[in-house]
Amino acid sequence: MQNLTRYFVITAAVLSLIGGTAVGKEPTVETGMFAAMAALTETSADAPAAKAEGWQKPIPIGFYLDYTMATDYIWRGMNFSEHSKEGSETLNHQLTAGVNYDTGDFGTIDFSVWLEWYGDNDKVNAAGDSNLQEVDYTIAWTYDLSKLMPAVPVELTLGWIGYDFPQTRNDPGFTNEFFIGLALDDQTLFGENWFALSPTVTYYQDLDDVGGDGQGSWLEFGISHEFALAGCPTMGSVPFIKDLTLTPSITLGVDIGYIDSGTRVANTVYGLAVGYDLGEAIGLPEQYGSISVTGFLNYSDAIADDSANINLNDEFWGGFSVGWEW
Repeated sequence: MQNLTRYFVITAAVLSLIGGTAVGKEPTVETGMFAAMAALTETSADAPAAKAEGWQKPIPIGFYLDYTMATDYIWRGMNFSEHSKEGSETLNHQLTAGVNYDTGDFGTIDFSVWLEWYGDNDKVNAAGDSNLQEVDYTIAWTYDLSKLMPAVPVELTLGWIGYDFPQTRNDPGFTNEFFIGLALDDQTLFGENWFALSPTVTYYQDLDDVGGDGQGSWLEFGISHEFALAGCPTMGSVPFIKDLTLTPSITLGVDIGYIDSGTRVANTVYGLAVGYDLGEAIGLPEQYGSISVTGFLNYSDAIADDSANINLNDEFWGGFSVGWEW
């Protein structure tokens, strides 16, 4: 754990320096809550070139839709879908729908809506009269800093998230926060022989009334690596196998007055996602978009579990998602 923490600290320092040279630019990561389950539709290094020669989008607008079924709803180490009388797991159903606009030189603007439906919501929320547990609204702007400085392969994301809890009345029924993220393309920085870890750092600042002191912040450091089996000499031509992508990941969460007062390392999430490029496998024409199926397993190791005010426990959960993107 000490070596892992040391790596995160070094990564954060490097990203901070990069951000400083980029006229105050800071964090970007594909929004933590949605991105962890995403499957890549690219399965080989030749894919971008092939697409460039084929069909081209007629408009700079993209759409995406994702359905996820999970055994639990874990967010920032906290379990929002478990109660004392729960025997076998009651499944969580989550849906994301979004649209983005590629402005070209000025980056990409994205808007999405995320819904969480839980069959036992009335047992975890006494005031609940519906199983719709949460609705989130996210607006984000992403910019590739390498357009300004080719030597800085970093994406910057600025965004806002609104959290609506339909079963909770008055002020606690809605809260919101802004976030700043940086995602470093370390393989571009260090060369093709570098084992890419795709480090990210994202800072979330509450704007309402969440946290032990009225407002709080949350900081996340993440690394991941994608293994596209299409690029494996022994598996690249095997049916089904060639369209799989394995993505192990590690995310470290730091609580800054969000769950409890003070600053502490809250949890570490270890994840493994297995993505299948269904669109490529069935030969779906590009003009109809791409379809992916992803199975995932995650384990959250609760580190800050010694405070009565922190509802953190070790959690293990999994599920699958089906996504379409155009």
